This record gives sequence, C-alpha cells and structure tokens, in this order.
Amino acid sequence: MVRTSPQDLVSMTSTYESCVEAASPSGSLEDAYEMLQCIAITSDENHKMTSIGVNQFFLIYAASLVFLMQAGFAMLCAGSVRSKNVQNTMLKNLLDACGASLGFYTIGYAFAYGGGNFGGAT
Repeated sequence: MVRTSPQDLVSMTSTYESCVEAASPSGSLEDAYEMLQCIAITSDENHKMTSIGVNQFFLIYAASLVFLMQAGFAMLCAGSVRSKNVQNTMLKNLLDACGASLGFYTIGYAFAYGGGNFGGAT
C-alpha cells in the first residue's frame, strides 16, 4: 500500500492528479480503495488549511474593526470637549487602545483561544 503524507499531497496541483501518481497502475479494487483514501486524506487536509486561513482572516478583520471603533470614540470625545482639551482626550484614547491591545496580548488571548483540558478527563 502506497502511503503519501498529506503535506506532500497539498503542495501538488490537484487532489486527483496527486492520488493517481501515488496509486499503482494495476487497476484492482484495492487500488481503487487506496485512491479513495488518498483523496479523503488530501481533501481533509485542504479543508483544515482553508479553515485556518479563514479563521485568521476574520480575527484580523475583527481586530481592525475594533481599532476603527476606537477611532470613532476618539472623534466623539473630541467633539464633546472644548478645543483646548482635544489633545488630552486624543492622548487618553490612544493610551486606552494601547492598554487594551497589551491586555489582550498578555491575558485575553489565553481566555479566547486557550486549551480546554485543565482537569484531565471528565
């Protein structure tokens, strides 16, 4: 039985072509079964890579929306104070965004994406 790692299969052009290259040309039922296994492994690996990419995209997209929302709050605060105090409110909003990003980096990421195996099997 021919075994090909999923990393080798993903780097090739298509699932079918890579599995045809990996299978032996005898045409028996075992070869067809090996070909189906190869296609299943490759498509599962492609699905995992795609879902990782989509998750990373939406994480970056949501983070950019949060920072744009922070800029909107800065404009709201700047419009609510006298013109001599605009620099102070802008600095407060900038420090708020910096503190929030550092807080998420140090603590929040663990709560959002940390592992769930804390007490062993339940």
